[in-house]
Amino acid sequence: MRKAKNQALKTLEVIDITNRGILELALAILYIGEVTKKKVETSMGSSDPLILKFFLAMMKTLYDFDLKKIKCQLNLRADQNPKEMKRFWSKELSVPIDNFGYVNLDKRTVGSKTYPHYKGVCHVLCGNVAIQRKLIYLSEMFCKKTIEKYLGT
Repeated sequence: MRKAKNQALKTLEVIDITNRGILELALAILYIGEVTKKKVETSMGSSDPLILKFFLAMMKTLYDFDLKKIKCQLNLRADQNPKEMKRFWSKELSVPIDNFGYVNLDKRTVGSKTYPHYKGVCHVLCGNVAIQRKLIYLSEMFCKKTIEKYLGT
């Protein structure tokens, strides 16, 4: 574990995290792996607050997105308290609790206990389809260009 962490730190040392191109590429690659492309909006859902904090930081930094306009929805297990989970996610993401709307309780989980560390899935909705389209194109074109260079196909 320590060796892997040290190797990761070494890699991170040579990456300029103030470079907008690098930040946008990182967001695009994350975006293509983490979101549904069926919705026509820029959004991301995750059970990991770190992923969503990164998403929000990049929306603000790269696109000057007003974080007060963020809307959130929760997908929870049947035994989770919606008010409690809204408070958790509101605090974690620094998004006003009034920005949390729809909560879905998964009826398939009735009768099964939720692990204490699991806080459901929070979906952060930003609207703006232009950003979504750019991120998808960027990630796809980068992947294709990289594949062509390193695999020749």
